[in-house]
Amino acid sequence: MNLREKQMQMTKGLIKEAALGLFCAQGIERTDMTRIAGQAGVSRRTLYLHYKDKEDLAAELYVDNLERMFGRLLFDFDFALPVPSLEKILDQYLALREHEEALIYYDAIFGVYYSTLSKDPAELPDFKRAMEVWYSRYINLETAAAAPEYQKKWLDLLQKSTHLYFMYLQKAVILSHQRGGAVTEEDRAADRQFKDFIMAGVRAT
Repeated sequence: MNLREKQMQMTKGLIKEAALGLFCAQGIERTDMTRIAGQAGVSRRTLYLHYKDKEDLAAELYVDNLERMFGRLLFDFDFALPVPSLEKILDQYLALREHEEALIYYDAIFGVYYSTLSKDPAELPDFKRAMEVWYSRYINLETAAAAPEYQKKWLDLLQKSTHLYFMYLQKAVILSHQRGGAVTEEDRAADRQFKDFIMAGVRAT
């Protein structure tokens, strides 16, 4: 990567960081490109060199966030140590809630925003490409040296457990934003308790 490419990558990073903060703080609909440029410290011309419009920027940010939330975490699963590796993945989700809850919140508000445009995020070209990559990683999990019945059991538990916990965390993040954004010790205890509830069900299978 040459110097120009590095600079462009850094600029895109600043733009996406600014956009994520503004979208989560005031909503995608109420955020305009001028405000994003100002927050990122770039000119509108520079912003439009990278993104044709707000929808383009919002969609790329959505797919990037999915990669950070799902495209990496799920593939830490280890068939040799299914229970501890699944718990580790849920702990990583919990860490997102603690340290990067904007990713979880943005997933919710983007879905609402895109539905107002009568569009489906699953139809985004970048989303489809990301799904192909994730699927190939998922297939690699299935090639592990484990009996087919054993694989099916744990892959089902992996999918159901992570989906259930993410849905819980998303609701928790939305509720905390409605209260002003502060996460209380009571919230943290409830988050851990729900994770423990899921793991108790996993251990019982």
